[in-house]
Amino acid sequence: MILTHNTRQHITAISVLAIILALFFGIQTKAATTAAVSATVSAVNLAVSVSSGTIAFGSVALNTATTTAGNSDTQTVTNDGSDAVLNVKSGNASVGTAWTLGTSPASDVFKLEVSTTSGSSYMTFQATDTYLTASTTFSSLSTGDLDFQLTTPTASTDFVQKSITITVQVTSS
Repeated sequence: MILTHNTRQHITAISVLAIILALFFGIQTKAATTAAVSATVSAVNLAVSVSSGTIAFGSVALNTATTTAGNSDTQTVTNDGSDAVLNVKSGNASVGTAWTLGTSPASDVFKLEVSTTSGSSYMTFQATDTYLTASTTFSSLSTGDLDFQLTTPTASTDFVQKSITITVQVTSS
């Protein structure tokens, strides 16, 4: 039998097609019936306590700064949980005519600052009930000191003892 060039091409094409069909239909791939997922998790416990929890600035002249640094009113903050960010906020001064928290003293406006460096530097509270970040790295089960510096108003409508609520908070780092 003599094969022509065209016949050889057809046989070659048919052979290639047969091989492709055999590979396609003859070899079966199977998916696995199970697969593993690796997961990790860390528990977070946010808990903070403050000791003593009370500050007595005492009687202070108008437009005068007073601080807790170096006296018994320094507040010790304990991180009773996971690594965290330490935040602090202040409200206005209540009782009698309220004093408003401000960034600089004015009539019936007081200034409050916080320090994590024993009074060597302070951060000024910007607005009432707005958290100020005192420390971005408050390690688990550690303690740190917070000192506060209050500057009284330049003028006051009354001269009764005021009450200020300061809130300490920890959040996830």
